[in-house]
Amino acid sequence: DGTQQAAKLVEMLLAFAEKNPGMVRVMTGDALVGEHERLQARMNQFFDRFEATLKQALRLAASREGGAEDHAATRAGVLLCYTIGSLHQFARSGFTKKPSETFSAQRRYLLA
Repeated sequence: DGTQQAAKLVEMLLAFAEKNPGMVRVMTGDALVGEHERLQARMNQFFDRFEATLKQALRLAASREGGAEDHAATRAGVLLCYTIGSLHQFARSGFTKKPSETFSAQRRYLLA
């Protein structure tokens, strides 16, 4: 199921972040301030690819459910914003507020 695949992708990235808090600073750009702009471009490319993968999964779900595939891009954008926001919140909390905990509680609202 494409919706399940999209949820697993977000869940996987959030779990990775919890296990690698130093990478969260890189992913959110905090560790890249003053660094070579190529590093920031690579993180932007990562998130662009992640969003494209989410779109692909959600398009698959829409085609199987008979829904409108054009909403897949919007839903993927919302999931990406949620994911990036969760990473920022995790870093801002001093790595105490686990993003996977909030995702499991908010998952049904995000993927409705």
